[in-house]
Amino acid sequence: MNPLWSFYDFSCDMGEKLSNPSIIVKAQNSHDGRIVTIDDYREAYWWLRDNTPEDARIMAWWDYGYQFTGISNRTTIADGNTWNHEHIALLG
Repeated sequence: MNPLWSFYDFSCDMGEKLSNPSIIVKAQNSHDGRIVTIDDYREAYWWLRDNTPEDARIMAWWDYGYQFTGISNRTTIADGNTWNHEHIALLG
């Protein structure tokens, strides 16, 4: 097979997979080969939504900020739109 077509096929496949990100993933159990669903992130976001005050502020690394806001309905200290690098460094 032509290496360019192989690269093209790989790129199309990866583009499709990365276009549909999910916080719920499937994995294969290494002991018995069963497919398992891992939804720990979703469960944690729902726990925050159900067990914290509505005006709570969540401090986490910036790349989880939008997920906290969208799923937990809670305000975050930083998210992907935080342009203040000193603020992010202070959180880190």
